[in-house]
Amino acid sequence: MAAAEADSWRSFVETLGAVERAISRVAAVNVNTAAARDVAKRLIQDYFRVTRPDLLELGFEPQDVAAMDESMQALLQLANGRNAKASYVRTLRQIRRRAEELELVRELRLGEQRRQAGASIALVIGDTETKILETLRELVPTAALSYEQAVRDLRATDRLSYRGTANELREALRETVDRLAPDEVVMAASGFKLERDRTRPTQKQKVRHILRSRNLSSTARKTPEDSVELVEALTGDLARSSYERSSLSAHVAPLNVRYGR
Repeated sequence: MAAAEADSWRSFVETLGAVERAISRVAAVNVNTAAARDVAKRLIQDYFRVTRPDLLELGFEPQDVAAMDESMQALLQLANGRNAKASYVRTLRQIRRRAEELELVRELRLGEQRRQAGASIALVIGDTETKILETLRELVPTAALSYEQAVRDLRATDRLSYRGTANELREALRETVDRLAPDEVVMAASGFKLERDRTRPTQKQKVRHILRSRNLSSTARKTPEDSVELVEALTGDLARSSYERSSLSAHVAPLNVRYGR
């Protein structure tokens, strides 16, 4: 929701700037051009239809936005007729000032929301997982989503299956390794050789590249390399067994129907 609110506020501020520029270009005493008045109406529509509801959703009270409501209504009256440019300039300055006031409160509220969200996550997962999650959010946001979902699944007490959890962890690992060690970079490294029947580096080779680039010894690299290979093997077996079970069920069901079982 925060992302949508940020987009709506950004759009509002940009449209406000467009109105200010359109009015500043009017050379006449009155604003008679339809283009300038139309962009003013678009600002008013954006505010009442999108920006204002988003502010209320963020926790603003109606009285917090009452002054902006009043300024927007004044701008609507101007845009509905042929009125003095000076009146537009005065009203737009008022809107700009009130937008800056609202933005300050809005940033404070967004900060509080993020703090509460962080506290909520900390209650669900431990300190180590939280640090990993924060790093992944900066590095690979989609991997962060998979990782957080997997950790939440593992902490849940009512799950009946962990197939999805295993796949989430595998995807988080794969995306992170791919981000840190792209195929072309690994293949261009000195001494690199593709494994037999492979056209791309394996995950183990990618992990080896990452650890070598950080100057870790072969002893220190062994456990991470073996671990990622084990993850690939186990999740691959899980996927195959899931497919075989699904295939078996698909074939058994018609037999049960045919023989009345």
